[in-house]
Amino acid sequence: MPTTLPDIVDIRGLHAEPRFGRLLDYASSKRQARRWAARTDIDASEIPKLVANIWIIEIEPRPAGDDRPRLRVRLAGTQVERIYGRSLGGEYLESMAWGTHSARIFASLNRMADRGDSHFLDASALIQPRLSRRVQRLGIPLSDDQRRVSHLLLLAYYEFAAGQPDHFHEIWLDAEETGRDAPAVLNEDP
Repeated sequence: MPTTLPDIVDIRGLHAEPRFGRLLDYASSKRQARRWAARTDIDASEIPKLVANIWIIEIEPRPAGDDRPRLRVRLAGTQVERIYGRSLGGEYLESMAWGTHSARIFASLNRMADRGDSHFLDASALIQPRLSRRVQRLGIPLSDDQRRVSHLLLLAYYEFAAGQPDHFHEIWLDAEETGRDAPAVLNEDP
């Protein structure tokens, strides 16, 4: 992991960054002509340099009366668990709080689950041990049946720097984006 995370401001920069570009290319190769790759298409041995920073989140139906998806950690890489200071397998993301941007982070995760759009996030967040960290996360929806998103494949990198400024920057990638010049929705707060 580099000492300083790169500044990524658009899709072209996301593809140019070696780790995020590698995951985008990998997921695209697994998706082929389908809208989404399936969870079973993902083979950790094919992306060994990324595995320590991977999350796989299962989308579960919520309890009675609430039809929004539930976000359950199925796998968290060793680097992710080191940053959080514990094993995360089986936890629901809804049980975590990430500081002032928690609502926006959950909104992006739920939008990925509901609409199947890929998403990049660069934000400040409070993470165990409740220190402000810069987080860069690429999220790619997966579907086992091509009707609904069943999992989210996330690649996350973390950086701690004293005096880290509060920020939130996101890029939405069209679910059917296949080229590097596809349109995206950009939302940013200083």
